[in-house]
Amino acid sequence: MSGKILARASALSLAFVLAACGGDDSSTPLAGGGNGGSNNDGNTDSNGEDITNEVQVQVGSIDLFANPVRINTSSSANSAITARVKNENGVLLADIPVTFAAPQGGTLQVTQATTDEAGIATAQLTGDNDRRNTTLTVNASAGGVSESVAIEVTGTTLTLKGPQSISFGNSDSYQAVLLDSEGNGIADQVISISTTLGSITSQTLTTENNGAVAFELSSASSGGTASLTATAFEGESALRTTLDVAISSDDFTFSSPANGSELDIGAPSTLSVSWERDGTPVPDGSTINFSTTRGTLTPADGTVTTSGGVATIDIASSSAGLSTITARDPSSGLTTSLDVEFVATTPETLSVQATKTQLSLNDSTEVTAIVRDIDNNRVKNQVVNFLLVADESNGRLSDSVAITDSQGRASTTFIAGSSISGRDGVEIKASTSNNTITDTTALTVARQALRLAIGTGNELEEPDTVRYKKPYVAIVTDANGAPINNAEVELSVLPIGYKKGSYQAEDDKWVEAPGAVFCPAEDINQNGQLDSGEDTNGSGKLEPTNSATTSSSTITTATDGSADFDLLYPQSHCNWVQVRLTATVKVGGTENEESTEFFLSCLASDLSNTDISPPGGTSGLYGSAPNCANLD
Repeated sequence: MSGKILARASALSLAFVLAACGGDDSSTPLAGGGNGGSNNDGNTDSNGEDITNEVQVQVGSIDLFANPVRINTSSSANSAITARVKNENGVLLADIPVTFAAPQGGTLQVTQATTDEAGIATAQLTGDNDRRNTTLTVNASAGGVSESVAIEVTGTTLTLKGPQSISFGNSDSYQAVLLDSEGNGIADQVISISTTLGSITSQTLTTENNGAVAFELSSASSGGTASLTATAFEGESALRTTLDVAISSDDFTFSSPANGSELDIGAPSTLSVSWERDGTPVPDGSTINFSTTRGTLTPADGTVTTSGGVATIDIASSSAGLSTITARDPSSGLTTSLDVEFVATTPETLSVQATKTQLSLNDSTEVTAIVRDIDNNRVKNQVVNFLLVADESNGRLSDSVAITDSQGRASTTFIAGSSISGRDGVEIKASTSNNTITDTTALTVARQALRLAIGTGNELEEPDTVRYKKPYVAIVTDANGAPINNAEVELSVLPIGYKKGSYQAEDDKWVEAPGAVFCPAEDINQNGQLDSGEDTNGSGKLEPTNSATTSSSTITTATDGSADFDLLYPQSHCNWVQVRLTATVKVGGTENEESTEFFLSCLASDLSNTDISPPGGTSGLYGSAPNCANLD
């Protein structure tokens, strides 16, 4: 029945009280039965289903609130959703399940799904990483009644940045920037760019991590106003912004140096701007303001005037790097820009290093030299020579000479040979062209796995009453001790001998009695078969048997180069059998092996009580006669 919720025993108890006070079959109890011709006895519903201990409650309305009703487009913004449930008489209802939904986006975390004594259920809405301006709707429903509330998500902006005036025939750089409400860039969003005059380098761009896209506007061959337009997103979330750029009929350009020129640091360079209007130089004394992103201008305020339609200014920088210089007409806003690079020319230091200093056979690594001047500026266009001073791996360098870039870097590639070098067995020297400034770096070429170790602690475990378990670890490293990950280690444990003897009680504990003898294992070739001449004690079989095993025949090392395993053997074999535990790792066609030999040990507590026999009894596992000729 629409709008009804079943409440439990508390309401039924109230119905019993009312019946005791005079209610009859024709009254209308809280259980909702008895009146309406259903012949319901109060314990079944209209479908005949048992509703003992249940009553029906009618949900009349849901009040749904959001706080706040407007949230920002930052990933941390959220709104608290509150649903208040009442019956048809406006009475708040407790213990009513409420279903929340956000069908148009966002994420809901339901913090209270069932109404409390105040009739309230709650949830929290977040916009997640969708930072569009939009409207999110949250729905709440209970007992067939539904309500919704709208939350406005706002704060994302799209702006255009760049000069507001350029001269015809020229071009300049512009940016469209997409930011959320906290000023964070929104990455990987498509921005569409258009212009009403001139042309742009690209009409569809994708924002970088800072939310920006860059493009150039090339002016038309005549004056006018270019309306730049940038759009992002679609539908109700669409953003659109415009920037009007005046395209002047003036010819206002840098005449020297050429765009992209390299200027030596420390020395002044002269910049010139040519300014013509309708093919005629502008009047002498016309003002131009210069600014730069690197270096200093002379005069310092960057203000100069024209003579014959030309304005000049000096610039110098004590640091290397790129610089954008802008010239601007303060009256009209007409601008033009020039990109140059200040470069250091006199090397003072050189440092060389390799991307990897530990290489496998036939592996390769980049070797980079960085050249700096006395002020630590990176030196560009410097010739750097590379030389293999020593190389035990029989490798090679891809190039013997390279030229430094804007970051003062010159590089070559070292390709390792097919032989190991030992630690620091490869030495590479980098030097300037006159060989006066040098530096070296050392590399190691090794097989991937060159060292293998196995070991254990001082604890012996007793998983049950018949077995012992001793934990072990295998460690695989290269020649420098660096761990080898995912190395496959094979394990084996074979007997190499046994003892004949017995136990005796001494100082309330079991000890090995004097006179025990050691017998070498009869399986001389360790093929597991009884071959001619191997049965030295005449028993008709090989002694000793394979007493121990490992928890796995193969283990694989983790990122720290280690892998754990257990040694398992019967308790009765302890003290009497000697084994050899072997670990083997195969890498690149080579095999490395590590072994350890020991007698299977007994748990001290199993030998510390003479009232209880030692494991296997007081006689030795293979007899106690002082010779190896028989098993007596």
